[in-house]
Amino acid sequence: MPFIAASRDRVRVGYISEFDGYISGLSIDDANNYEKLSPGTIFIFVNGDGEIKYLNINEVNALTSRDLRRTKPCNVGPSPCGPPTINFFGGGGIGAAGNPVIDANGTIIAIDIVNSGFGYATPPRISAIDPCNNGSGAVLIPVIGDGTIDSVIVQDGGSGYLPSTDGGSLSEYPTLVTLTDVIVADPGINYLPTDPIVITPSNGTTLTFKLDPFGKVNSVKVNPGGNYTFLPDIYIDSDTGINAQFTPVFNVTRDPLVPQVADPGDVVQVYDLIGLRINGYIDGKPYYGNIFYDNGIKYAGIRNTGVRVYETLQESVTKEVQPVAIQQTQPQREIVSDVVESSESTTETSTVERAETRQTTTPTQNATTTTTTTTTSSNTNTGSSGSSGSSGSSGSSGGGSYGY
Repeated sequence: MPFIAASRDRVRVGYISEFDGYISGLSIDDANNYEKLSPGTIFIFVNGDGEIKYLNINEVNALTSRDLRRTKPCNVGPSPCGPPTINFFGGGGIGAAGNPVIDANGTIIAIDIVNSGFGYATPPRISAIDPCNNGSGAVLIPVIGDGTIDSVIVQDGGSGYLPSTDGGSLSEYPTLVTLTDVIVADPGINYLPTDPIVITPSNGTTLTFKLDPFGKVNSVKVNPGGNYTFLPDIYIDSDTGINAQFTPVFNVTRDPLVPQVADPGDVVQVYDLIGLRINGYIDGKPYYGNIFYDNGIKYAGIRNTGVRVYETLQESVTKEVQPVAIQQTQPQREIVSDVVESSESTTETSTVERAETRQTTTPTQNATTTTTTTTTSSNTNTGSSGSSGSSGSSGSSGGGSYGY
């Protein structure tokens, strides 16, 4: 079969429609036509490495066949065995991504949503892909809202999944897995209001439930929920009721403040398969969690917790903020074409090479334009043929916004 080289005509982009979700398959010409109708549209492009890019129309027009080519080398050697990757597909959307939270028994207990995606009209399907086929059986159910993935319910955590790769080559981050809800998977029958609902281990969790007239479980309320490192067992201890089954739902807190918020024994390490954004460093370790600013200082969490987040690993170890060095830069020289109009009404172009400074023009009574600069300049007259010039700019870096 002959090899067909990718051309610019094969480039396809998409966008998010308010009514129809993710619309894909637009050519560059189609994107330009849509941009005329909806100025400012952000288009979605998947490059040859499978990375999702969000582009304006100018960036779409700059796409070439090179963007369809794979740039990362193919791994033809043996793949290391590690945690499964979580794939979202279907549902009319794009971009959702998450890392699995796996307990010591090889069971997936939660999914840490790294990217909620866009444009999901219906819940997508989710699969856990194990590179070495060690684990299997996970059943994952997404919950969507406003076209994005709000959470993932682990209906069945499966078994045999590995929490890390051989040698620990992947970066990891700590999480706190807190019970927030219990879903009634099967209501059962013949339960009594006096039957106790039990969760083992409790870890400080208290559960209550409601029944219908036939003793079926309508709902379970969590008040409050504890932290878990593995799936708890939930059941109703009854002499009359049978068959009720429950699914615990957890909230994943990335980089919890330990021991400010939780005991270190409650923390579950998660391996980053997506590529999280590092928001700073605490005690020599990358920090991926929430950031709160107070008087220009970054703190971990959603308030001033007193736990400072540093910009560099070194600062987080020494607890000393290094001063930002101010770079002394030479002003760039630019070529500026100034038009000098003589009293004889002949036009002459004067090319002035000077440092980038403010230029003032003082008109004279004889209609001759005098150009004044604040630095010494060397003038080269080129006559009426003119000279093309290129302008440059200079700047200095010092501080700036974090962009979080």
